Amino acid sequence: MIHSGTSPVRGFAQAIVSSKQQRHIRLSGLRCIANEVALNGWRMLWYTVNDFSLWRLIEYPWATRALQLKPGDWVLDIGSGTSTYPHMLAREGVHVVVVELDRQRVFWQQRKRQATARAGDGQLWPLVADATQLPIRDAVFPRISAISSLEHIPQDELVGREIGRVLTPGGIAVLTLPYTTQERTAFFADIKPFRRVAPNTFVQEGKAGSFFRFYTWADIYRVYLEPAQATLTAWCGFGRRVLNGMYHETKRNRYWRRFILKDWLLATVVHPLEERFDPSDPLYVMLALVKRHP
Repeated sequence: MIHSGTSPVRGFAQAIVSSKQQRHIRLSGLRCIANEVALNGWRMLWYTVNDFSLWRLIEYPWATRALQLKPGDWVLDIGSGTSTYPHMLAREGVHVVVVELDRQRVFWQQRKRQATARAGDGQLWPLVADATQLPIRDAVFPRISAISSLEHIPQDELVGREIGRVLTPGGIAVLTLPYTTQERTAFFADIKPFRRVAPNTFVQEGKAGSFFRFYTWADIYRVYLEPAQATLTAWCGFGRRVLNGMYHETKRNRYWRRFILKDWLLATVVHPLEERFDPSDPLYVMLALVKRHP
């Protein structure tokens, strides 16, 4: 499963077999906020950390539902950085292996886990590993999550193959990806210095490694569905004319990390209305992929 010397997966197969049939886990927006307060303190209500903001209040609840998780399940989470989503899952009784290339971010995850773990939580194992070459055996993880992370990896085709390789037949992968239907020539224009370096691809100037890519449906099928021999079973967009065009990619972005309850209202009220009535492109799509049986 994972190469010798990595204790996170000892007993993994046994845990899967012995996992009880229990309720599916749900993470509402308010529950996400309550978890974030427990993990980072009350100050995050007026100035959030780790980019916990509007998009996360949309992504985390949807991804958790799409993963169809129960207490005792195992998830491979790719590229969380300093996100607290794996910790939220662990607080619900899910066992999470976090794969992150940046060693300092893995140390952050480890320290956060040591400071906030409770009796009865699921296990959480952050690992320093490259998502383009995962140190994991074939077809062993029944659930994989990658929340707003894959667009920052230049060699995304290799990551797509690895997701398909380690996912079990019938397993679910939930990905959130920036989306476009046409050639995107600007990102955060006149707000942040992103330079276009290839079609639908940008690098933030003065910030090493801040790589950002937009995907078309053709890209999504080529990079993620086909290598995994997967079927798209659910999807949803977010960030259309109001939430992205009038807030996120405007100078109002300066309020992005402030007063999280305003973002909860936007996620609860405006987001569903946009998805129902606004035909414009979403900034992101959330996808649930199921690997087909051979």
